[in-house]
Amino acid sequence: MGAWGTRNFENEGSQDWIFDLIDNKDGGLVTDTLARIMNNIETLEIPDCEEGLAAAETVAALVSRPSEDFPEDPLERLDILNLIATRAIRNQAIAVVNKIVAGSEMKKFWEESGQGPAWAAVQADLVKRLE
Repeated sequence: MGAWGTRNFENEGSQDWIFDLIDNKDGGLVTDTLARIMNNIETLEIPDCEEGLAAAETVAALVSRPSEDFPEDPLERLDILNLIATRAIRNQAIAVVNKIVAGSEMKKFWEESGQGPAWAAVQADLVKRLE
């Protein structure tokens, strides 16, 4: 496994997703990813969680509340997405974070690793930044 940590951009899946977003200049990827996670009725696998949390972090960054580990180059280029973080999109991002925290392979992984509280604190901070 490559990069991995409790913060949302300390893993390769989230980093790959955010750089794809910027490279493709596709703001629709944010809303598509949030919708895909919300519509998933199966247990969310880790790659889905990485992408969902990256999308939620992007929404927070769009309202000028980025995480301290948000990659600098994409952060400086978010304006190319032509996406406005409306209250509806922010609420959907909050719902995605809550769904991942409520029950997912990622939650299980962090709980089993003994780092569940640290990971949960990162997600609680993300929700706060989205409110």
